[in-house]
Amino acid sequence: MVTAVPHGSRRRPRHPRRWAILSAGVALAVAVVGTASAGTALATSSAAPTPASQATIKLIPATSTATTTARTGFVTRSGSRLLLNGSTFRFAGANEYYLGLDDNIRDAGGNPTYPTKARIDDALSSAVATGATVIRSHTLGISVGCPVCLEPTPGVFDDKALASADYAIYRAARLGLKLMIPLTDQWRFYHGGESTFTGWAGYPNSTDQNANAANNSAQRQAESYFYTDPSVVSAFRVYVGHLLNHVNPYTGLAYKNDPTIMAWETGNEIWTAQPSWTQSLASFIKHTVGAKQLVADGSAASGMSVADAAVDAPDVDILGGHFYPVDTAWMQRDAATAAAHQKAYVVGEFDWTDASATAALIATVQADPNIAGDLYWTLMPHLENGSPEPHDDGFTMYSPAQDAAAAELLAALTKHARWMSASR
Repeated sequence: MVTAVPHGSRRRPRHPRRWAILSAGVALAVAVVGTASAGTALATSSAAPTPASQATIKLIPATSTATTTARTGFVTRSGSRLLLNGSTFRFAGANEYYLGLDDNIRDAGGNPTYPTKARIDDALSSAVATGATVIRSHTLGISVGCPVCLEPTPGVFDDKALASADYAIYRAARLGLKLMIPLTDQWRFYHGGESTFTGWAGYPNSTDQNANAANNSAQRQAESYFYTDPSVVSAFRVYVGHLLNHVNPYTGLAYKNDPTIMAWETGNEIWTAQPSWTQSLASFIKHTVGAKQLVADGSAASGMSVADAAVDAPDVDILGGHFYPVDTAWMQRDAATAAAHQKAYVVGEFDWTDASATAALIATVQADPNIAGDLYWTLMPHLENGSPEPHDDGFTMYSPAQDAAAAELLAALTKHARWMSASR
């Protein structure tokens, strides 16, 4: 039996650091969540989602050959610019963290489930409909420590766990989308992360999943060994190597050779990572594993400065920031720092719920050539019966939007994405 979780899992961490959820746009966020929650009753009214054959969901049509061909190459970097097929590549898009493993739909044992092809199709078609050319997705790269994960227990791999990720990468390619994929996580979410590896190595892990390296000194100390204990570093590299060498049956390509993947991100909001660790992992990805894609520094988080990232690491291509709430002055300052060090700069996540702040972000990004792209948090799919997949972290967008205020913001984000796509 597969059921919808009534309110989804809260993806954004709630803790006292600056990157905690703040009050900007609360009224709009509540309105969006309230509307999304209205679909929850429908989502949970039956024991399982409607079979795909009966779904009212829209499926992705084949894209034009011209559109697909124009975006088939690898994204590369020249100084602080990203390039695609020799032209400057600027983009706007969304986070769709659930494409490989979904926490909102749980099985009878309470485990997250693999998203169906219909839900993946809906998520990606929604992104394309809103002008996105890049999607960032955590669970295409992070899948450790749970019974349905790629690496459920230390050193044991189950490549069947990548079936949804395989399909998502294949469909993204058909649509001309590029992907940004984190490889681990600072936060203790359902897909695992750095605490999984330190826990496997015998370091303490709090039984309270809300205790993390930001709000618990013991947890922070334990997780610090993710970066310094040679056995933990090695175990993580075994995971990364296995993932990047996995051959996608839909494409016949190892992940490391797939141009659909724009960049491997060393992690999601791993703000305790040292630049030397980041460079070492980037070198491993590019020169030991032989990945053809770019590498992004994963220390980007709200409240973190690019100056503290791996700005001079030779194998790091992309630096970035996350903004909760939006701070355009900080964004511009960090983008200038990245450009001064010949790195591309990407806004990997931002809070879209405040209309004036979103308008300011759009204007800032479009006017600043040092900012290669931006990705809002988060665009959710529809279930097989056509209802919005429930998720209530306060930053949930659907296409079509669920109320007039969200629709106005989505229209602005769509116009922005199309402008960025046309920008050279």
